[in-house]
Amino acid sequence: MTMTTDEAYAYTTGLRLRPRSANPDGWRVDWADGPWPVKVHSGARRLPLRPGGPPPLAVLHRLLYGAFAVSRVRTDPSGGIVATPSDPLPHHGPEVQLRRPIPSGGAMYPTEVYAALPGSGQVCHYDPYRHELVDLAGPADGDAAARLCAALRVPTDPAPAAVLVLTSRFWKNFFKYGDFAARLGPVDAGVALGAAARLADALCGHARVRTDFDDGAVHACLGLDGEEENAWAALVLGPYGADGPGAQAWGSAGSPAGPVVLERSRRTRRSERFDAFQRAARTDPGTPAAPEAPPAPEHAVPDGLVPLPDPRPLDLLGPRTAARRFSRGRLFTGQPADGEALAGVVREAAEALRRLAGAAGDADGLAGWAARTRLYCAVHRVRGVPPGWYRYLPEPGALESVGEGAGPGSGRLVHEAMFAASFNAELAAFTVHPVTPADWRPAGGPRAYRAQQLAVGAAVEAVSLAAAAEGLSGHAVLGFDVTRIDTAYGLAGRADTDGGTQAQICVGAVRPDPNWEIAVMPR
Repeated sequence: MTMTTDEAYAYTTGLRLRPRSANPDGWRVDWADGPWPVKVHSGARRLPLRPGGPPPLAVLHRLLYGAFAVSRVRTDPSGGIVATPSDPLPHHGPEVQLRRPIPSGGAMYPTEVYAALPGSGQVCHYDPYRHELVDLAGPADGDAAARLCAALRVPTDPAPAAVLVLTSRFWKNFFKYGDFAARLGPVDAGVALGAAARLADALCGHARVRTDFDDGAVHACLGLDGEEENAWAALVLGPYGADGPGAQAWGSAGSPAGPVVLERSRRTRRSERFDAFQRAARTDPGTPAAPEAPPAPEHAVPDGLVPLPDPRPLDLLGPRTAARRFSRGRLFTGQPADGEALAGVVREAAEALRRLAGAAGDADGLAGWAARTRLYCAVHRVRGVPPGWYRYLPEPGALESVGEGAGPGSGRLVHEAMFAASFNAELAAFTVHPVTPADWRPAGGPRAYRAQQLAVGAAVEAVSLAAAAEGLSGHAVLGFDVTRIDTAYGLAGRADTDGGTQAQICVGAVRPDPNWEIAVMPR
């Protein structure tokens, strides 16, 4: 089955407008036959990551542990799926869940990370469970890192300290969500990319993002089947002057032919439309930059805007902030937030999009999408800010009343627009909606949709982490009635607006969680 750009647009539009119709009637999750929560290799040389060692490895230790490692173990008798009035007997997920520092839809974590180490010529897979690098090449494979850098079109003069490749392993999402994984997967990858870009910027002082590469050549370097796992973005770190690890730094000798991937599932289900869309994105000749963003408003607060107070300084890189990040909307208390918290959350989200636009470069489609992503906010109960529907203006740090304007009822509408009654969105203090141009076709083929959703994911990650820094919870969802929300913001059917809502993150205070969550440390 082949898919044209218009057919791909119809497919992705259905995922946004009618997510409950993405799969056939009677779709059920086979929990007993799901994948392992991490990708498992056997027969490989391994390098444990530690704080010491050459600078590239020390940076990788901090970056990979801070964004991707299994750093928490959570117990939940409900299996992470709470009974609701509409689904009193839900399917039961695992009672012990492996958690990472970033949010992920259903805690599936479909994004895998690979690392090219130009200093040693090696290409590795990151094992988030053991916090180790797994050498993918056999001893006779030569400079595998140079081949991967060439496939990614990464300049090697000067040589980067390392290059991280983010992929999506489809089955890790598809087994639970089916075709909706075509939307959820790139948002998940955008969440991971946003977190990694922030850490890379802090640790290296310089990082670049690439999404315009030859998928087939990259998959060949990583030993991937593009039908099962696809590379979506690369993060270039450095340059660093220090050499990479020598062969003596590695553990067991491994196999001359490289490692073997072990699977838990006995079978995997497929969807012709899902597979056809992914193939179309892989063969997309390239995504031009999205349309330029409109000019920013003046620094002075014009009449009619709601100025926000100066936000508090937030530490988004500290381990305590990451430890407090969770998506527990079912524990919302309805307690008001202050204006400083709202200002800090939306400011950090806007900064994350600005960082991604700068890291991706002017010629990359992702830069355009990051620049065009806007933040809208439904205020429910924030001290000093009237309830209502707003567009956030980073400069001058103010809210512009839009659509239905100021007035009560925004929380109720956000709650009623949710398709799954897993938590009471009305009890949140405010809800942030990333908004982009809904029609991605002017920016290219299906690959443009991927770039659009990567930018959305980066905004989701920043809102969630900034909420944690404020002592609040940010609970993101993609399955909601976007038409009702677009209408409330005055976005629906108008060519002069920023487009349509792509995700929603409810932010609010929560009561203590009755379930245990235990932090784990790398050995």
